[in-house]
Amino acid sequence: MWTVVLLLLAAAGLLWAASTVPWFDGTGSPAAARDRPTGADQVPALIPLALLSLAGIAGAVATAGALRRVVGGLLALLGAGGIALWLGYAATVTAAGPLLGLAGLAPLLAAGLIVLVGGARMPALGARYDTGSNARAADPDREVWEALDSGSDPTVTARKDP
Repeated sequence: MWTVVLLLLAAAGLLWAASTVPWFDGTGSPAAARDRPTGADQVPALIPLALLSLAGIAGAVATAGALRRVVGGLLALLGAGGIALWLGYAATVTAAGPLLGLAGLAPLLAAGLIVLVGGARMPALGARYDTGSNARAADPDREVWEALDSGSDPTVTARKDP
């Protein structure tokens, strides 16, 4: 589970970083350098993908069973689709921004595949507190409460006077 959490945190961080750096190597005056477009300008989906990676952590941790596999499938689908779209664009650019974006999609894909394939073996939220049955523990004071419910006084014992 921690592997998935760390991969999704890495994906969110890399995608967010890709949205903040300039995407084109510019030469010229400092004013032109300030006006270089960032990743958020070029690909507005970077920040939502970073937030989706963070939401994927909650989805992977809080769900179990088939729903967890659905979460893993969605994460893997977004990662694979993003990589497929990105490869054509990032191959033509030498700036760090697109490469950071591609590096952010790789852990998103990896985390999605791990959750999709191994999600059933991951612990569920609150599983440590599950006893495995609905049996109640024996209450030592149960007899006293049952006697009170039946209308008798459990503090009075039947004594015989000598």
